[in-house]
Amino acid sequence: MSVLLLALFLALTAQAPAMAHRVNIFAYVEGSDVLVECVFSTSSPVRDGQINVFDSISGEELLQGKTDDKGFFRFPVPEKARAAGSGLRIRINAGEGHQNEWTVEAGELVSAAPATPAPAEAQGNAAPGGLTRDDVEAVVNAALDAKLAPIKRAVLGQSGPGVVEIVGGIGWIFGLAGVAAYFRSRPRD
Repeated sequence: MSVLLLALFLALTAQAPAMAHRVNIFAYVEGSDVLVECVFSTSSPVRDGQINVFDSISGEELLQGKTDDKGFFRFPVPEKARAAGSGLRIRINAGEGHQNEWTVEAGELVSAAPATPAPAEAQGNAAPGGLTRDDVEAVVNAALDAKLAPIKRAVLGQSGPGVVEIVGGIGWIFGLAGVAAYFRSRPRD
């Protein structure tokens, strides 16, 4: 009897991790900028969330900022990280202990187009005659990044099956096998 009461007490007082207000963060390179998107597990955007960007190797804080009303924060790729060949560790703090991190790998930063200053004179719509291969590649990459950004967000937002889903699936398999074994073991008249 006391073992049953102890088991009941432990089951009622055991605490599971709270996942109701989990913060999701997704970051990717788009052109010469890094775009960060932050949402709660309910898909509502994180408004005015504190963003801290760190060098992933040294841990040095490179910049800070806040998310906008749609949960986005955009910043240029830090030259310090690009030159050092290190990635970025981006942390969102949405208040009341709600925080998460995302790492942008160094390879993604190297492929980002370097920030170029605006030309001093307006050139109109006419393209200069001497476009190099690198110029064309930069324009194509920028256009592809802009078109693929929604797809990247969708893919990054997907999560695979967790432990609960896997254990539940195994339970279903054993349950169906048990039902099959029961009906197979019954005598046939």
